Amino acid sequence: MAHSENEWKETEIKRNDITNLLDNTKKLASMYSELLKVKRKGWENILEQQLKRDKEEMKEQSGS
Repeated sequence: MAHSENEWKETEIKRNDITNLLDNTKKLASMYSELLKVKRKGWENILEQQLKRDKEEMKEQSGS
């Protein structure tokens, strides 16, 4: 019972589930990166305001 060569032809392995998972992971990572940028900007603004208040308080204390 010999098998013909056509019966055992190699086929390309396709893993669409893995490529979809990688695409979703990439999207999630980029969304999280954008979120971190927004949070960083917010914290920078808060810290700048706090520094301004501290400088104003120092001026008031040294002036009094």
